[in-house]
Amino acid sequence: MDEDYENLLDRARSNVPQDAFEKSGERFQVPDVQAIIQGNRTIWQNFQEVLTVLNRPGKEVLKYVSGQLATAGNIEGGGAVFQGKFNAELIEDVLNGYIAAYVTCPVCGRPDTHMEKQGNAYYLKCTACGASTSIRPV
Repeated sequence: MDEDYENLLDRARSNVPQDAFEKSGERFQVPDVQAIIQGNRTIWQNFQEVLTVLNRPGKEVLKYVSGQLATAGNIEGGGAVFQGKFNAELIEDVLNGYIAAYVTCPVCGRPDTHMEKQGNAYYLKCTACGASTSIRPV
């Protein structure tokens, strides 16, 4: 009986990507938000750098952050510009909310996810553990 279990365990492990057994999140380092205030505008300078790490479209992240800050925002060059004065800590708190809701897998906690639309529903699909979780659209 123990042999059957070992065979099943080996077969199950062979179907899971090898990096799923490594420590979660060690390669997922989101850079600190670099924001400066100019007049009545806030410029998020390293916006494009953060998007690259998150592997998400800029419009989507901008829409979420702008909505949470209750202000207008647009992308200019490699940065994002918001109407109003916001410090980097506030933007980073909002960004962490986005990461928790739309980037990290709620099952395994890894950032190896992408969003899919099926019919009228949106799902967060994890490539590390295979989980599929329904999410609200941004």
